[in-house]
Amino acid sequence: MGGSNAGKIIVFTGTSGAGRKTIAGRVSQALGLRRILSATTRAPRNPEMPDADYHYVSKERFEELERGGAFVQTAAIDHHKYGVLKRELEEALEGGHSVSLVLNREGAEAVKELYGDRVVRVFVYVDKNTVRERLESKGARYDVIESYLDHYTDEVTYRKKCELVVENVDLDRTVERIAEMLKA
Repeated sequence: MGGSNAGKIIVFTGTSGAGRKTIAGRVSQALGLRRILSATTRAPRNPEMPDADYHYVSKERFEELERGGAFVQTAAIDHHKYGVLKRELEEALEGGHSVSLVLNREGAEAVKELYGDRVVRVFVYVDKNTVRERLESKGARYDVIESYLDHYTDEVTYRKKCELVVENVDLDRTVERIAEMLKA
């Protein structure tokens, strides 16, 4: 993404369980976007790969950073806090890089408010049954599945505000379509 696209902020948002993180990773790789990871107080789901998706920090450290104004925005989801580190985002943008973020609705909204036209929100979703099937096939616990489904309706309505909306039926096709849309 060169030229007029330099310094763009691509925000992958959408319904939980739609494959946002996977898609963000693959589109970022395809387009040379710098991935900006959120910091979180939740424990890694897969302890073998601690920093692949998040910067894991203690609750105390997170609150310290928050008090110091280190975050672009923060959100509390299911008793855990998440935040995008301002320094990391700004350094990438100042270096002329376009970046990608994976955020929920509130995060996407906050980043759009701060950065305006530089932000392209890509809303990725699947239908509710697919969310359940994917989580079940991953062996997710019942309470985790219910939590995802509880958030679904609220999340899916946000697509009306996003610049790009893509249903993730087939992963490869979805990644291809998003990459093409962003190049255009």
